[in-house]
Amino acid sequence: MKIGIFGTGMVGSSIGTKLIGLGHEVKMGSRTAGNTKADEWAKSAGAKASHGTFADAAGFGEIIFNCTSGAGATSALKLAGADRLNGKILIDISNPFDFSKGMPPSLSVCNTDSLGEQI
Repeated sequence: MKIGIFGTGMVGSSIGTKLIGLGHEVKMGSRTAGNTKADEWAKSAGAKASHGTFADAAGFGEIIFNCTSGAGATSALKLAGADRLNGKILIDISNPFDFSKGMPPSLSVCNTDSLGEQI
């Protein structure tokens, strides 16, 4: 199966590596095509790994994993493009934690709204 992953952090890299180990093809997407972390991951993950933009990963994958930070989740989906996401399964594992003020993190979205609702 072809799988797109949004996000180049620890979560996206771990999930992508495991999916490749299970025999799937994975394209990791980021905001820019030349993302250093995505390039390093693709080189280390093997022949079934590739990388590009969020739009590239969305166009490639039959299933999409959103592994972005909560603060970047909705913009990543907009950059991917509704036309490339239409009809696909989106597994959202982003979270609304805001680490900008250190630990413990606060929620960037709460009370009358949720990140899931925004997505």
